Amino acid sequence: MNIWILNHYARMRSTSGITTHGVIAHYLQQCGHSITLFPAAFSQPHFGNIDVPKGRPFIDQWQEEKVRYRFVRTRAFRNTLGRLANCRSYRTNVPYCTEDLEKPDVVIGSCPHPYAVDAAGRFARRFDVPFLYEIRDIWPQSLVDLKNLSKINPLYWHFRQLELRAFRHADGVLAVHPGMPYYAEQYGIPLERCCYVPNGIDPELYTTVAPAPETEPFVISYFGVFGSLNDLSTIVEAAAKLQADPRGQGILLRLIGDGRKKKALMQRAANLGLRNIDFRDPVPKTDLAELAHQSHAFIFSNYYMSVLDKYGMSGVKVFDYLMAARPIVFACKAFYDPVRESDAGITVEPENPDAMAEAMIRLRDTSAVERWQMGQRGRAFVQEHHDLSMVARRLDGFLKKLLAQPEAPQHVRKAA
Repeated sequence: MNIWILNHYARMRSTSGITTHGVIAHYLQQCGHSITLFPAAFSQPHFGNIDVPKGRPFIDQWQEEKVRYRFVRTRAFRNTLGRLANCRSYRTNVPYCTEDLEKPDVVIGSCPHPYAVDAAGRFARRFDVPFLYEIRDIWPQSLVDLKNLSKINPLYWHFRQLELRAFRHADGVLAVHPGMPYYAEQYGIPLERCCYVPNGIDPELYTTVAPAPETEPFVISYFGVFGSLNDLSTIVEAAAKLQADPRGQGILLRLIGDGRKKKALMQRAANLGLRNIDFRDPVPKTDLAELAHQSHAFIFSNYYMSVLDKYGMSGVKVFDYLMAARPIVFACKAFYDPVRESDAGITVEPENPDAMAEAMIRLRDTSAVERWQMGQRGRAFVQEHHDLSMVARRLDGFLKKLLAQPEAPQHVRKAA
């Protein structure tokens, strides 16, 4: 099966950034499929962006010489309006990147933003093949939850129309969050046309684990983006609480990654005179395992969002943490809480630095044996529920079943 996946932010499985599609593509390829991913050559100012030769709409790179990444020329940007133009330029330019490719059998449009989904739907209609809408973020409601967009803003209604159009043309939905099939059902997608494809771990990355080092300080790590969804400001405020509390001595917070909020967070930490927080640059996925082994625990912190509360979360970094067999402070209110379900750490309410600091102290004071047991429970849970090799096989079965049905694609049936 020839599968096209449009995801603006996709990156190869061995690099840093959003690698989930790269991992799934690796295992789908092992199932006998041919995969082409269409990421943006310029996706974020802080990502490792790709240079496209002048006068060309794209450049190809290969993952392990098997999975094609066709990096689409997009506009560079530095601010919010520039990011919108960047996303729109992806939709404008990606149609010029397919002339030498064989016709796809199915097109997947992934929604970190709706323009990629819209482009995927257009491809499906052009080639008369099934179109799958992968819901990673609910636009525009996620932007409203993060206070980045108001419902009275015309952009809200623009994004809303794109979302409705995606549901109208979709032959099926790929649900990254466990409650998303019920969201899609509200828009006419029956549950049997939904496939749960959560984020997860690459089983080839964390092949072995060991207990945390018996050294000081007690290191609590964060890996990921310093962006609008991840609430790192509460982590900085929790660090201040720890530094001011005699019980919090000996705890070091290590924040590894990059993003548009990093400089402001570093300045805030400097203004507070914090000595218990360590900011580091991002590293490739292949190096994260070693840094994870040097950590005693992890922190996951999100802002409160109604969509997470209703439909669940699927944070990539949570599953990396669980696979590393370390306990987690989970500061997130979500319909799906893998830390609580696996008894692999402590869940606290989001945006509460006092509760976060108390949980960190509590974990540090927990015996090393009990922390190791927490980590082992988390690792077993993620291996059972979030192994991306198994997710890829589930998707493989869903795609075969979808293409075996005698009905015409959804957009063709509705046009009839």
